[in-house]
Amino acid sequence: MAETLGIYVHIPYCLKKCSYCDFVSFPKDGDLDLSPDEYAYRVCREIEDTSGDIKDGYTVDTVYFGGGTPSCIGTDMIGRILLCLKKTFKISRDAEISIEINPETVTVEKAENLRFLGFNRVSMGVQSLNDEILSKLGRVHNSEKALEAYRILRNAGFRNINLDLMFGVPGQTLGIWKDTLEKIIELGPEHISFYSLQIEEGTPFYEEYRNGDLEIPSWKENREMYSCALEMLKSAGYVHYEISNASKPGFECRHNYKYWTMKPYLGFGTSAHSYIYDKRFFNTGELEYTRVFEESEDEEQELLDRMGDFVFTELRLIEGIDTVQFRELFGRSFEDVFGKILVSENMLPYLEIRRSGSGDIERLALSRKGLDNTNPVMQRFIETLYE
Repeated sequence: MAETLGIYVHIPYCLKKCSYCDFVSFPKDGDLDLSPDEYAYRVCREIEDTSGDIKDGYTVDTVYFGGGTPSCIGTDMIGRILLCLKKTFKISRDAEISIEINPETVTVEKAENLRFLGFNRVSMGVQSLNDEILSKLGRVHNSEKALEAYRILRNAGFRNINLDLMFGVPGQTLGIWKDTLEKIIELGPEHISFYSLQIEEGTPFYEEYRNGDLEIPSWKENREMYSCALEMLKSAGYVHYEISNASKPGFECRHNYKYWTMKPYLGFGTSAHSYIYDKRFFNTGELEYTRVFEESEDEEQELLDRMGDFVFTELRLIEGIDTVQFRELFGRSFEDVFGKILVSENMLPYLEIRRSGSGDIERLALSRKGLDNTNPVMQRFIETLYE
C-alpha cells in the first residue's frame, strides 16, 4: 500500500496586508513581477516537474491551499492548479482538500465554484467579531461580513469549516474575547483555531511596538483569554487537540497533523516548504521563486536537527510525544537523549509523563502550566540536544 502524502500550495496574493502579518504575500492589484494567472501557470509547471518516484510511491490524502488569501484570485486559476494536481498525483477519493479564505472575498458564486471544484474544507480568517478590533488588526472585513460569509459557505454545501480567531491583540479585553467566542461557538463550525498575537519583525505592529505606540494585553490577561477559550470550547463539545486548535470529534485538521507528526508533505509555490525522504527543502520568497535544498555534510548534526523538529512539532499536540515513534525514527530512546529534562525539578511541573507498566515512558506532553509556557519549554528541549 502506497504511503500517504500531503500537498501544500501557497497562493501569495491578498487584497491588503494586515498589520500583524509576516507571511509571504503581495497585494493582488500592486505592481508585481507575476500576475495571478502567470503565477498559477508557474505553479503548475512546478507540480508537473515532480519526480516520478514521488508521484508513483505516494497517495495524496490531504491538499491545502494557503496564503496569502487564495480566495482573492479567480476560481479558474485555483481550479487550474487543483486539476494539475489531480492529473499529476494519485489523490484518494476521501482526501481532505482545504482552502484558506477571508470573509471579504466570499460570494455565493465563488463558494459554489470552490465546492464544485472539489474543496471539502475551508478555513476562514475571522480573527474577531468586534469591529474595532478588526479595524486595529488591519482587516478588510467587518463582523457582519464574516457572519454573512459563513452562511454563504454553509449554503454552498461546506460541512467542514474552520474559523481562525486571534487573542491578545491591541484594545482587546477578556469581555470582548469572550463575546467573540460565544458568537463563534453559536455558529457551530467544525473546527476553531485560536492564536495568540505574535509581534513579528518587519510588520507595522512591530514598528509600533518598538516605538512604544502599541499597547497589548498583559501576559496575565493573555493567559486568562487562553484559559477562557479552553473552558468555553470544552463546554461546547470541542476537543482541544493541539495548542491552538480545537474541533468537534473527527474534524481535526488532517493536513496540519502531517506537520505535527513529521509525515511527508510537498509544498508548491513561493515560500512553500517540503519534507520527504527525511529531507527538508523550500522555495524562496519571491514570486519568481526557486527551490533550495537543505544539505548537511554532518550526519550527526542532521540527526540532532531532525530530533529537534520532532520535539518542536509533536509537543504541540495535546496527546504529546510518542516515544516509541521517536525510537523507531532515530534509533535512540527518548530518555537517553532528554534524560536531563525528565529528572529536572524545574521542568517537571511543565510536563505530563505517562509510563508503561514496566516504568518506561510511553508519552510525554505539556501540562496545563506547560501550555502557558510553550516557547521556553521547547527551547529547553532543543538546547539539551546540543549541550
